Amino acid sequence: MKNDELFLIGEMNAHQIKKKVNDKTVAVLIFGSCENHGDHLPFGSDFIFPFELAKRVAVKIQNLIILPPIPYGVSSHHKKFYMTISIGTNTLISLIENLLESVYNNGVHKILIINGHDGNIAPIEIAARNTKDRYPNITIACLESWWELIGKISPDTFNVWDGLGHGGEAETSAMMTISPDLVNKNNIPEDTIPNLPKHIRIFWTMDELTKTGATGSPNNGSVKKGDVICRILEDILISFLLDMENNRWKYGLCL
Repeated sequence: MKNDELFLIGEMNAHQIKKKVNDKTVAVLIFGSCENHGDHLPFGSDFIFPFELAKRVAVKIQNLIILPPIPYGVSSHHKKFYMTISIGTNTLISLIENLLESVYNNGVHKILIINGHDGNIAPIEIAARNTKDRYPNITIACLESWWELIGKISPDTFNVWDGLGHGGEAETSAMMTISPDLVNKNNIPEDTIPNLPKHIRIFWTMDELTKTGATGSPNNGSVKKGDVICRILEDILISFLLDMENNRWKYGLCL
């Protein structure tokens, strides 16, 4: 399928966009990062995969319009690794608010965020809640952390740590499926499972967990597992969008 048929706003002209956008349109925003994912995965993994996921969903669902992915995120906890590109928390909050408001002011009041990076989770929530307070009739949904969700839904898919890890089993598998040319199998680092508590969160920096930039078990990554990951996440997003459309994007007590 051609990209213009996927409704990638960055590749469409004004005439195409005006023909596409209507009161049923759902805008898809993608947030990632630019940082070390071990010597085997690209720095852009956190936006490359969500962007591909959005395009796969858009093939099967009408009325989606995909905005260009944001390739930078809050990555200060990765700064000890060379060439980490990070933006500040307040900067990202303001950026997200500006984007949400821009979409809203253009008549699109349904927004799906697909996030690929842990450091973006808190800024996305703050920006979304601020925007919802400002514009009560906007609906903002978010797939916050697919790498955690996939291990909870399908733990039997993975060999180690429910697939968790930065550049670990799940993330390596996902990239093997969508962009195998960007995965350097000769440079996959050894497994690193950090000793972290199960129920209490520690606000770590990445250099406290790994010497390579990767955690988890990238050696257990495979295309087969990546296919499972993509299928599950596609199904989740498609089911969500269809359910929301069937309910006219109403939820809670509004149903």
